Amino acid sequence: TLVRSDDPLAAVEQAAIDVAVIRGAAPGHSPARLVHLFDEARVAVCAAESGLAGRAELDWAEVPDWPLVVNTVSGTTGPWSWPPGAGPSQTVETRNFDEWLESVAAGRGIGVVPDLAMRRNIHPAVRFIPLRNAPPSPVSLAFLPHRQEPLLRQFVAAAVAAVPEEGAGDWTDERGTSEEGKAPAPKGRAAD
Repeated sequence: TLVRSDDPLAAVEQAAIDVAVIRGAAPGHSPARLVHLFDEARVAVCAAESGLAGRAELDWAEVPDWPLVVNTVSGTTGPWSWPPGAGPSQTVETRNFDEWLESVAAGRGIGVVPDLAMRRNIHPAVRFIPLRNAPPSPVSLAFLPHRQEPLLRQFVAAAVAAVPEEGAGDWTDERGTSEEGKAPAPKGRAAD
């Protein structure tokens, strides 16, 4: 069953779901295993009535010049995305994607999201602006490492296999072999 969750990592941690797609960096204290799949480019989002709406592009260094609308639960961009003192001086906090989108549409600030949002969530009152020099946003699968259900193992293996070679790293089981019977454990950029 496919489930939408405002906090997919928490849903995995609470065993409410078996696996989740996580966009952005996850906190280091999570018990979930993160399997990095690929990185996405980011775009800026502003109200259609904003002076930015007509811009052809925006540079990452310009983002802090405007209030930043932040989804504090599952957003991929926030004050944490810049070195201390270099980020936006004003933020508008929201608790889910829908509230975030409506806040941007209402002109309360600008947002930054993975470019996937341009293709998925079209809101008539927002405009997407290509963003130069922005750090990429990681996309990972999250699951609890002690869960060993065959369907979970197969899903993670299929997702990893579907990613172009330049995306995901090498994959083996937790003992470093390709043996069946364990959920894949990533090498490289994984967080346990």
